[in-house]
Amino acid sequence: MIVKVQQEQIPAAIVFRIVDNERDIPVLVQLAQEAHEESRFSYMKFSPDKVRKIARSALKDPKRHAVMLAHRGKTPVGFAYCSVGEYHIGEGALITTIHNMNVSRFVRAGLSGGRVALGLFKGIETWSAARGAKEVLFHVTSDVDLARAHKLAKRMGYKFIGGSYAKSA
Repeated sequence: MIVKVQQEQIPAAIVFRIVDNERDIPVLVQLAQEAHEESRFSYMKFSPDKVRKIARSALKDPKRHAVMLAHRGKTPVGFAYCSVGEYHIGEGALITTIHNMNVSRFVRAGLSGGRVALGLFKGIETWSAARGAKEVLFHVTSDVDLARAHKLAKRMGYKFIGGSYAKSA
């Protein structure tokens, strides 16, 4: 018996790319707002203007900043923002810092959520290597799925070198 699969049943491929155009900014704002609303910082008012400013800075200086987008079909499912530069009190070597990475909560629980995260990491690592970075630093401060983020980072070869702590004032 042959079963015909309709096009809708076939999952769309996940596509990763570096943002190189201001047309992507509304999507970044949408994804950043989603990430903000589930983070520990959701008590603060979300600022779309700050997201736009970060994205425009990355577009102006693509040698030092990158914003990556992940799409499954036409649906945006994740993003990352990173920059490369010297350690703040050191010189002679470049390091990349991943300032923000988020996989949409709507895909995070499924298998494609892991593929999105892996693709964003690999994209950042490729981008970093092209710039001669010696290390990539990944900071997790959202307070969302911490154990899962830790497990993924270890699986990707990242070494735990410290932590973030918060205390309400």
